[in-house]
Amino acid sequence: MSIGTLALKNNLVMAPMAGYTQRGLRMLARQQGAAMAVTEMISAYEILRPSRKTRRMIRIAQDDHPLGVQVFGADPLMMADAAARIEQMGCFDLIDVNMACPVRKMIAKGNGGAMLRTPDLGLEILAGMRRATRLPLTVKVRRGYDASAAGREQVERLLAGADELGVDAATIHGRTVDQLYHGQADWSFAVEMAGRLRMPVFGSGDLLDAPSILDRLRGGGIVGVAVARGAVGHPWIFREAMALDAGLPVEPVSPAERVECMWQHYEMLRDELGDYSAIRIMRRFGMFYSKGIDRARESRMAMGKVASRDDLAEVIKEYFE
Repeated sequence: MSIGTLALKNNLVMAPMAGYTQRGLRMLARQQGAAMAVTEMISAYEILRPSRKTRRMIRIAQDDHPLGVQVFGADPLMMADAAARIEQMGCFDLIDVNMACPVRKMIAKGNGGAMLRTPDLGLEILAGMRRATRLPLTVKVRRGYDASAAGREQVERLLAGADELGVDAATIHGRTVDQLYHGQADWSFAVEMAGRLRMPVFGSGDLLDAPSILDRLRGGGIVGVAVARGAVGHPWIFREAMALDAGLPVEPVSPAERVECMWQHYEMLRDELGDYSAIRIMRRFGMFYSKGIDRARESRMAMGKVASRDDLAEVIKEYFE
């Protein structure tokens, strides 16, 4: 399949997640079959005037492709300038615009999911970005700011306008903005819009295991899925989904494979961000890597206290090997 001019080997994407989709998780997802990954979201301002943290985020390795960068902002001119700058960088294959994030500090500044209340502004932003870059351009939304008829109409108008502007694809999350991450994702809106839009539609929300991915893909309408939390601490979800789709048995993850994955993850984080940040992030991931193992609760408590590589080695040896 393809998104604009970008050819992908399949329809499984590692979704962007703030605090999680550093290079480590992106590469692990690719190793397990994901066709593309997307960075943590970055503000248009930071693209144009990058801090040290952002410079690290946009220092992309040659093997970290295909790679999308997710940007956000509420200023049309700045967003267009950011799109042009991203193309000039030459290190990204696609630009994804975040009009979905429900976090309060984003909403308060008119960013992310707040855009669903101002579709005209959202379309002005997308139009400027479309003129500014030849890179594939996509947009991430939710099924409405809220569950009201007006909320639905606003996101419908945004998506229809984006389609007319030549946006190359949309990802639709099955919750409303005001739901945050509570309740279940409702995919009916994504499926309906997929039948009405020319651009391809990806779905997201509650893709926590391989069967849930297959159910959504086989349900019709959407062309692919963007997997988020389901891949955190379990990048094998992509491999498992492909095996299920091919009618093959799903091989369980062995302790040795889990340990190897954890060390790979740590080492890639260390190379990208330094040891201090790598250890802090691995503490966060520990609760996810422990899912399904014996003494999972104890392992999570131990991972939460890890302060060095030696500590990490002790915890992995004690609980994961």
